[in-house]
Amino acid sequence: MGKIRKPKLTRTNKSSIVPDNIEEEEQLPVDSKENALQTILDQIQAADVEEKYCGLQTLALMIENPENVQQIIDRGLVKVAAPLLLDQASSVRNAAAGTLRNLSTVAMDTCDAMMEQDVMTPVTCYFHEHAANWVPEANIKTKDEDIDTLIQCVNLLLNLCESSELAIKYLGQSRVLDILPRYLDLGIFTSDIVISVLQCLFVVVEDNPVAMAKVKSNAEKHLQSLLGLEGNDPEILLIKILSSGVIINTCGGNITVLPTEVINQILSTLAATLAIDHRFVCNQLSSSVPLKDPTGTVDTPKDKAAKQLENQLKSVSHMLTAQQSSLEIIANICSCEDGEDVQVNDSSDSEEIEEELCENGNGSILAEDKLPPEVMEALISLEIFDKVWARTQLPAQNVLLILKEYEGSQLIYKRLLSLQTRALLCTNNLLSTLPIEHLGGVNGVYKIWVDAGKLVFKSDSENVNLSESATAVMRAALDKIKFRENGNTSDCSLFSDLALSDIEIMLTGVKECQVPEIRSNLIRMVGILALLLANNLNDLTINVICTITEFILEQAHKENEVWVLAESIDTLVDLYSEDETDALAAKVKLVEKLTVLAPILKNKARQQKRLPKEYKVLVSTAISNLPRFIKYKKDRLSKL
Repeated sequence: MGKIRKPKLTRTNKSSIVPDNIEEEEQLPVDSKENALQTILDQIQAADVEEKYCGLQTLALMIENPENVQQIIDRGLVKVAAPLLLDQASSVRNAAAGTLRNLSTVAMDTCDAMMEQDVMTPVTCYFHEHAANWVPEANIKTKDEDIDTLIQCVNLLLNLCESSELAIKYLGQSRVLDILPRYLDLGIFTSDIVISVLQCLFVVVEDNPVAMAKVKSNAEKHLQSLLGLEGNDPEILLIKILSSGVIINTCGGNITVLPTEVINQILSTLAATLAIDHRFVCNQLSSSVPLKDPTGTVDTPKDKAAKQLENQLKSVSHMLTAQQSSLEIIANICSCEDGEDVQVNDSSDSEEIEEELCENGNGSILAEDKLPPEVMEALISLEIFDKVWARTQLPAQNVLLILKEYEGSQLIYKRLLSLQTRALLCTNNLLSTLPIEHLGGVNGVYKIWVDAGKLVFKSDSENVNLSESATAVMRAALDKIKFRENGNTSDCSLFSDLALSDIEIMLTGVKECQVPEIRSNLIRMVGILALLLANNLNDLTINVICTITEFILEQAHKENEVWVLAESIDTLVDLYSEDETDALAAKVKLVEKLTVLAPILKNKARQQKRLPKEYKVLVSTAISNLPRFIKYKKDRLSKL
């Protein structure tokens, strides 16, 4: 049957996102807001340095409220503010860089709007004019300001390139990728500069042949030097991890083309980074964070205590970022590449749809056979899976609450949630890649399924990213059990404690889910569960299988997304493909109900042609297999 490929893990959070305001600012009347925007426009176009600086500061304050952003875009403020990145006054350049970077963190469509207002021209000009030869000089008054401006511009560039293919194109046509590698020299530049440049390169080099070639030729020696740094300080680990990611991306993501010693260095660094107990570190941080008194006031640390807390926050932030980047690298090492998305030409019948789309996902090579032996051995010997799974566990609830309430640690709280999601997505890829005996056997994988289920059904259901990643793990875990000895689990008591009420909770989750990816994961997951139960038929398991079947059939009729409909049909074909299920198929009137769904699937396939390639494969396989399955099963049932 058609299967969805393992996803590559990509960054979804913006670089250096500013924490959301806890308190909602008082809303300005529309006319007052218009007046304020006009005043800002007048100020940033003034000749006086103080006027321009004041206008940019006011604009930055307005951006803190996302509700103001659309009006800021509509008034064309980006087009006016961006050229100030080239202003003669360093204070104005700094204010412009910070303001534009903050605006770029609001949303991806905000970055698209910034691109439409030609933000990339002054950004690239900034690097050409101010960064090509700059080095920080010890006694210059504006040294710290210039360092901050460079970092803000690098982060702005990163955010634009994450959101816009056009930004990537402009970047390739500029000299920026010839300039940035010079900032990887720790002997000249601060670690903050090196980290920001590495984060940018980590993103822009991926799947970008032009960037790969430039960075490989300009930065190879610096990257190898950074990878070989001594020490396990969070800052050092972050630099080494980001260097690893850039090195792998310059090779098109194929780690095996690297020298063996480099591969070993990278994998050892990944293991060392993920070995840090993030929960313990965050527990320690929560003990240092000031708490609110009964009146809701926070006694902010002063002087030496403030500096100590600032350093601790920075260290924890580096550690979490390093672990998140490690998870991205491991997930991508274990991902299967399916190539670029393709489009479907118009067709008038199912044969043409099938011909255009069909690429059967059934191969004789298992996912766990695709990883190079030396990489597989390293993942196993370094116990990477256990280290990744440990990152799915959050600190205690009281620790999270403390970190969430204090303004200075709110970004740490957000990164913990992001780390959990990334760890689950990485677990999904590792489940498909590693042999089951190195995952704790069938019982170990079953426990992962149960623990992931607790995250889906017993936690905050509003966290869509968590639900999607956890349901992907549940699906992958049952897939792993199914492929183990053809899913023969009759000799173990894996599902002996599973009641119909547990199944109903899962089915309710499908009904209430508004996200197609989560619906798809849950449908496939309950289908695999029914398939496993079919190996040990009794009154209870028959009841559960029939309930699941009728539910999937009912949901299929309500489904709007053709690829989720195809997933539902594919799941049922898998479930009833064995001859031993004939009696069950007759009981639920499977053939009659699938016959009704067949034309619905074809019609939706004609209507929804713009799909990612992996979804096209799934749809075409369902269209191809369903008529043959109906004919085969109909013949079988006629003999009962």
